[in-house]
Amino acid sequence: MNQKHDDNSVKSKGKFTSFGIGLLSMMICLGAQLALANPEANFSTTELEDAVQSTVTGTVTDSQGTPLPGANVVVKGTTNGTQTDFDGNYTLEVNADATLVFSYLGFVTQEIAVNGNSTVNATLAEDAAALDEVIVTGYATETKRETTAAVSIVKAEELAAIPSGNVEQQLQGRVAGVTVLTNGQPGTTSQIRIRGFGAFGGNEPLYVVDGVPVGSTDFLNPDDIATTTVLKDAAAASIYGARAANGVVVYTTKQGSRNKRKTRMSLNISSGVADPNVAGVPKNLNPQEMAEFTHLGFENNAAANGTPVEYTHPQYGGNATPRFPDYLHADGQNGVFEADVDLAQIRANYEADPANVFLIRPNLAGTNWYKEITRVAPISRFSLGFDGGTENGRFYMGLSAQNQAGILLNNDFSRYTARFNSEWDIAPWLSVGENFQVTYRSVVGGFGGAGGIGGADDESVILSAYRMPTIIPVRDEFGSFASTRASGFNNPRNPVRQLTLNDGDDKAYNIGGFGNLYLLVKPFEGLTLRSSLGGQYNNSHFVNYGFRYLGDSEPQASNNFAEGSNYSFQWTFTNTASYEKLFGKHKIKAFAGLEALNTGAGRFINGNGINPFSTDLDFQSLSVVQSPNVNSGLFKGVNFFSTFGKLDYNFDEKYYLTGVIRRDGASRFGGNNRYGTFPAVSAAWRVIAEPFMQNQDFISDLKIRGGWGQMGNSNNVDPNNQYSLYASNRGNTFYPVDGQNSGANEGFAQSRIGNADAKWETSTSTNIGFDAGFFNDKLEIILDWWKKDTEDLLYQLPLAGVTGNFASAPSVNIATMANSGLDFQIVGRGNFTEDLSFTVTLNNSFLKNEITALAPGVDFFDGQAYRGIQATRNAVGQPLSSFFGYNVIGYFNSQAEVDSSPDQDGKGLGRFRYEDVNGDGAITPDDRTFIGSAVPDYTGGATLNLKYKNLEFETYWFASIGNEIFNQSKWFTDFFGTFEGSAKGQNAKNSWTPELGNNAAAPIWESASNLSTSGAGNSWYVEDGTYVRLQRLALSYDFTDLSDKIGLSKLKVGLSANNIWTITNYSGLDPGIGGGADTNFGIDVGNYPVSPQYLITLELGI
Repeated sequence: MNQKHDDNSVKSKGKFTSFGIGLLSMMICLGAQLALANPEANFSTTELEDAVQSTVTGTVTDSQGTPLPGANVVVKGTTNGTQTDFDGNYTLEVNADATLVFSYLGFVTQEIAVNGNSTVNATLAEDAAALDEVIVTGYATETKRETTAAVSIVKAEELAAIPSGNVEQQLQGRVAGVTVLTNGQPGTTSQIRIRGFGAFGGNEPLYVVDGVPVGSTDFLNPDDIATTTVLKDAAAASIYGARAANGVVVYTTKQGSRNKRKTRMSLNISSGVADPNVAGVPKNLNPQEMAEFTHLGFENNAAANGTPVEYTHPQYGGNATPRFPDYLHADGQNGVFEADVDLAQIRANYEADPANVFLIRPNLAGTNWYKEITRVAPISRFSLGFDGGTENGRFYMGLSAQNQAGILLNNDFSRYTARFNSEWDIAPWLSVGENFQVTYRSVVGGFGGAGGIGGADDESVILSAYRMPTIIPVRDEFGSFASTRASGFNNPRNPVRQLTLNDGDDKAYNIGGFGNLYLLVKPFEGLTLRSSLGGQYNNSHFVNYGFRYLGDSEPQASNNFAEGSNYSFQWTFTNTASYEKLFGKHKIKAFAGLEALNTGAGRFINGNGINPFSTDLDFQSLSVVQSPNVNSGLFKGVNFFSTFGKLDYNFDEKYYLTGVIRRDGASRFGGNNRYGTFPAVSAAWRVIAEPFMQNQDFISDLKIRGGWGQMGNSNNVDPNNQYSLYASNRGNTFYPVDGQNSGANEGFAQSRIGNADAKWETSTSTNIGFDAGFFNDKLEIILDWWKKDTEDLLYQLPLAGVTGNFASAPSVNIATMANSGLDFQIVGRGNFTEDLSFTVTLNNSFLKNEITALAPGVDFFDGQAYRGIQATRNAVGQPLSSFFGYNVIGYFNSQAEVDSSPDQDGKGLGRFRYEDVNGDGAITPDDRTFIGSAVPDYTGGATLNLKYKNLEFETYWFASIGNEIFNQSKWFTDFFGTFEGSAKGQNAKNSWTPELGNNAAAPIWESASNLSTSGAGNSWYVEDGTYVRLQRLALSYDFTDLSDKIGLSKLKVGLSANNIWTITNYSGLDPGIGGGADTNFGIDVGNYPVSPQYLITLELGI
């Protein structure tokens, strides 16, 4: 996975800054160089002369003859203009020698001289570049020229470039200001954060698909997506009010086109493999090394205790030189030789009781357990699209199938979709449309909470592969799975068995429908009324199987079975009105709306039990298990009701002013604070339109923007938080009050302390930026400085122990958090020769996150502990999920150092030596300090695209700089005494010796576990998480000449390699570490690595 760089010294952890500064400097220099390519731009002035005015009429159409309603027709050099009606017609009083300028969103602007004619028609050509500049907010569209907000647009082909189970993963590095943490598990969710972390939970952005808000985008086929817009600041996102505090990602699917032409068909096929990159992953000690270091551990134990050495491992013999037995285990015997084994009797015993008899030979060559649990995994995606239309409507239909095997055995993802979009005119003033999709989605053998991203800190089968000793083979002599029934190897479990038997048939699937039906009414010119009713239905089911296995030191004694189902339905009803009018040099756009929605109501049921009467999968159900346990419930979803409005004004296409306000009510909150109001205001100055910017060819575009606004967040509060509730609980409220000898009477106690005064978390955002183009837009720079302060954060105050009840504490609005940063994008384009062109895109994001206040008297709260190791602390003045522990300043390298150092529990030669932070002469918990942060200082992406005639080359890099990773997996592999006997890693070879001193990679190789060894979290676990990854290398050829000859509109073939090179100092499998909770991420226990992919693609158009 990674190109490794050794860094074995023990030192305090600090931020990686020089590399980030160097990369930034390189980007700026590269942008400057691109700016010098072909610096040509032409500007002209128009002289106007007085002439006799006359009436001119005409029609504006596209290249297919379809009228373009709402097209702008302006006399060049004046403010005299109008817009076309529903049929594309216009009437205008002009001078006989005037020149008319025709413009329309997504089309090339055209100038036509009147020359005394009374009829002037215009046919506008589609402008592909201009179409990319359309900003879709979900409620409306506008051009990038008009916007006063911070928005980013992601091209559709970028989302489809790398096959993944969730399109959100492809935002990584494509958008300045967006942080994406993901892993390699197919179908996984990702940790998407737009401009930082605004709360202690619920920081995911709002997703909007075809105007309908959704909770996840995992149902989308990337080939169906037409546009993706990321709304980053309050000026852009506050139109969504209470759900927009974390930004908004707006997807619009393909719609077809309104013109008379044949229906077009497109076929996209991607096929290839994912490679687990076995050669590039960390290795464990081989059997000989493991035996030698086991004996070294015994020797170091004896030296520390002042006792004679005893070599007590049951497999390696009692002498200083280890030896290997013929059998690790032979039907109850351990570490025995051929002469001591009655093979015939053991075979007879096996035939009589195959589940309980094992014969395990040592694999002296060593089992590569990572290789055994992985595979070269096939990937395929097939998309078929049809689009077309008439003068009165348009349609699109898409079908897709994606099958993606994970690199782990029996881990598979599948998704099948069918999409139907259409819009038709019922009358000249009335249109009806719909967007509808059906999706089937399944995952086999998946793991990790929060949709898979939480697998980073799971003790998964990937961790099991690094805990399983290499001397144990995958299977024993009878063909059964081998494991730690052989003594001396502690308690790891055979991960191949887990994946094959326990996970291979575990399946979760979902089938659902999504879409909306809408009406468009245009009662008169400039006014558009829209009513949309959308919804999403999901029905899911899962089954989990576990099979009895007695070959582990801690055996799985029972077969088990679990299954569950649920369904949910969410709906959104949106009604909007928009009005647009040009008054000379003044243009206004007014927008207002009402919206009601429910986030999803439904029911669930699940259960589990042990020892079903049959292990045949066709005969397992909850009705045939022992000790059944069944749970069910219902949920009503959260209701929202919202009113909102927006007013845009511009003067002479130079000065822009936008105001937005939204008022939201939500059932998450009590009646005291159910509603919140969220305003925003922004402005822009198109400096390039000023007279003093004319007659120069350096700056081709310049717009300065600024905005302020407030947005709400309610994701991080339980809807029941407003209520005080009472419930029964067998462990707390059942008592034998009737004096019976068995059984108990049910009682009730308070289960939740309510807070009817809880209210919205509110983020106040400020954004200042500019959009600039140079040398006829051969160089473009978009830069934004932003600051987002969140107040009234909902924080669950801990209850005092004297309260004596088991009630959940209420969430109260008491904490604050601050985020700030700098986002900028640099785009350079030009031609080296007439046939060779290039485009370079650099997306850059700098982020600072800080908790600024908690509750009075509360300065911190800790995250989850792992095997007694407290990794994270969330504290005032620190970023979320900051790593916290003792700061290692070296090892104890001599007895003199041990004797002269501050008091420290368990201190001794070769053990960790901690910093006495408070200087009181003793190492205590008060000396723990902050030792790193999982939040990156910088993330960015760089894309280079080269085109030579029909040949196209693209490379895409992603970088994350300045974050650290808490490598908890080292606790299992780099201490001799943690699960002693289980597999150990290569750092054992560089464990402490007097010669290595502070250059050792791990403490002295011994069994002791205390504060000075494996018993406390410290900076030794914290590693530099900076990495740069080559995410895509692609080569394609467009057979334009051939496709024309054989009647195709497109024929393109490509090859690509994804995730093929990672440059990092991180010692684990993969530096891309997320987590299921924002208060506890960046911890690597058993993360699923991102793996290289090799693909061939075919794009066909008819």
